[in-house]
Amino acid sequence: MKVAKFGGSSVADADQFRKVKAIVGANADRKAVVVSAAGKSASEPIKVTDLLIQIEQLRDRGQDFLPVFNHIADRFIGIRDALDLNVAIEDDLRLIKSQIVDASHDYLVSRGEFLTAKLMADFLGFQFVDANQFMIFSHHHFDYAAAKQHLLSILTPGSRIVVPGFYGVDEHGKTHLMPRGGSDISGSILANLLDADLYENWTDVSGIKMADPRIIDQSRKINELTYEELQELSYMGISVFQEEAVQPVREKRIPIAILNTNHPEEDGTLVVSHVRESAANLVTGIAGKKDYVIITINKYQLSKRLDILSQVFSVIQRFDVAFDYLPSGTDAFSFIARRGDVKDQVGAIMDALRNECDLDSVELAKDISLVAVVSDELGKRPAVAGKILDMLDNSQIKIQLVIQQSSDIKLVFGVANQDYEKTIEKIYRNVNVTEKKLRMAI
Repeated sequence: MKVAKFGGSSVADADQFRKVKAIVGANADRKAVVVSAAGKSASEPIKVTDLLIQIEQLRDRGQDFLPVFNHIADRFIGIRDALDLNVAIEDDLRLIKSQIVDASHDYLVSRGEFLTAKLMADFLGFQFVDANQFMIFSHHHFDYAAAKQHLLSILTPGSRIVVPGFYGVDEHGKTHLMPRGGSDISGSILANLLDADLYENWTDVSGIKMADPRIIDQSRKINELTYEELQELSYMGISVFQEEAVQPVREKRIPIAILNTNHPEEDGTLVVSHVRESAANLVTGIAGKKDYVIITINKYQLSKRLDILSQVFSVIQRFDVAFDYLPSGTDAFSFIARRGDVKDQVGAIMDALRNECDLDSVELAKDISLVAVVSDELGKRPAVAGKILDMLDNSQIKIQLVIQQSSDIKLVFGVANQDYEKTIEKIYRNVNVTEKKLRMAI
């Protein structure tokens, strides 16, 4: 059986609902459907989830949120009426409206998925199963055993279900939101619980591109990649698939197909345990993020000075900043964080390190981008990394740092923000043009 998740753009209006029904009806194995909240459309420039966040912000400021709520209500009623459905969505809207004043963030923001799934279940003729009936989190971790027990008690032989994504409940029965993009996670978890043969992730693109199409026009599509490659690319910034959605299906080796709701006839990207040798490329994908800061500390024989490193980590921990990478050398150690995570604390962190940690120097680099080259081939063919470095050097792109991940499938370059797009373009163009030569030379 197949679990099919449809993103916000796939359920944005009545026309998109009809596309979903055609896709689901085309294959009887699609027995479980997960939906996001209605997203942007030609006539609706704001996602329902973002409108619900607006309601919360207006409520918290003591301002009138009813115009925004009424717009959301009109949107769902409009979809219902355009599809000639019978579901009494007004009853759900009235209940939600009555609870806004005291509603938690998680409950309020999750209502977009709830309402969208209610309409979709009626349209498909499937059973609506609210995520709060079985998507159970305990101490912020998903409880697979409890979830499976609850789900099996709900399902009957031949059940065909629609489940809202993005939320579940905690151990106290309160709504628990997943990270943004969490409907991917919901679909992945459901595929795991049902031991699905395939997890389909339907979106508005025909698979994953090798590089950001906003930077590389006509970027080559990745036909196949591994779970590990997808997770690394998702972490480094591709927006097609949520990073945390990989593990639930990887655990049971359930393939993922990333497909286009608007063009279901097109091949997408298949995610599997091992890529066929004929489908493997020297570089699977290139992704990145802008606006990092790098704090580098220096002290003679620092790698042997556990007392100083302990002081340093104590300072870093005090500021509660999430640092992504910590490359080290004999005398130096670097902390890397997104500028948005550090905010205005950089100066205070630098002063604390200088005043409390007996260091030789503390240096700061700002406006840094990280560009990741991801491929299973990097570990098998070490010369690939050297050739990419040589190519960037010849392009006069200054490399601020290089991080080779222990997994051997990701190579990360730190470059100035102003060189971000240029770096991705240089790697993409040269790898594609010289791939045959690289294969022959390695």
